[in-house]
Amino acid sequence: MDDKIRRAEELLEQRARERGGNGHANVDTDAPGAEQPPAANPAEQRAEELTNDLKRMAADFANYRKRNEAERTEFAKFAKSDLISKILDVLDGFDRALATIPEELKGTPWVEGMWLLERKLRGILDAEGLKPVDSLGTAFDPYQHEAVAHVPSDQPEGTIIAEHQKAYRLHDKLIRPALVTVSSGSEGKEKN
Repeated sequence: MDDKIRRAEELLEQRARERGGNGHANVDTDAPGAEQPPAANPAEQRAEELTNDLKRMAADFANYRKRNEAERTEFAKFAKSDLISKILDVLDGFDRALATIPEELKGTPWVEGMWLLERKLRGILDAEGLKPVDSLGTAFDPYQHEAVAHVPSDQPEGTIIAEHQKAYRLHDKLIRPALVTVSSGSEGKEKN
């Protein structure tokens, strides 16, 4: 019994040093449910106090472990976002190159191979949780879009009329905003 008491006191002193406390346990005996029969002697009472402190410490550690695991999982979920953002530039290059292929070359094996590479790259990024955000025809949102121009149009003011670069989300986080042209309303309403 004395070894248990000594070990418990050492653990409590270590815990107090880490927290900057005074090393004494503060047991609230007035709390509801804290009614305990008096111990037969001070050594048993001290052992019971230390046991309760150890139980609290074990619960604190279990909560810390769960919180740490959740933070680690969240970090791993978005750790690839920088690399994926850089790969998006390559994907944009594919899109621009494939959009400008002359009609007479569209059925050639080389062009078909480029389409295949583009689809594979999109498939890999999609498997990692990357999703494109559709912007065309929606209202301008400064959290998802960057306006590169405001032009008069027949669309209501603040509506996105052209998308120059697509926005993407990784899981539920926007990793790249869209570059868009926004309607400034009809020409009759344009201010000088």
